[in-house]
Amino acid sequence: MRFAFIICCCLGLVLTACKEEAPTPFLKIVGGSFIFNYRYSKMSYGFVARQLRPLPDGSILEASFELPGTDRKYVITKPARSGQLQYRFETEALHGVKKDTPYKVQLKLLEAKTGKELARIETAFKSEVDQDSLPSKAPVVGPGYQANPDY
Repeated sequence: MRFAFIICCCLGLVLTACKEEAPTPFLKIVGGSFIFNYRYSKMSYGFVARQLRPLPDGSILEASFELPGTDRKYVITKPARSGQLQYRFETEALHGVKKDTPYKVQLKLLEAKTGKELARIETAFKSEVDQDSLPSKAPVVGPGYQANPDY
């Protein structure tokens, strides 16, 4: 009886070890937000993606950002580089950002030769302020960040 119990336990351990686990995703979005650069009075948004496992040789990262008030997207492509663990993506200056409105972001990992999608991550970011409430002119000027005399 005792011997049968030990065999059953060992068999259970062996069968558990044979279970297939889902592969680790290639990438993860680890940070992102809206950014207001007061030096130039410009607003943008972006994110950082971290590599979780090696990316296929020659693959391409394609980030697309929803643009406020339009149905267009801002798209950035970057080649995957051996040894690079993080990738940063940021939009150009935006107009019309609204507080608490979700703006969608999508990151795709594409095969270089065929363009076949290997992975996709989607998320959304919200601004904590309306862009209308921010200064339209840079509040500072010059190399010493002096107050802008136009204010």
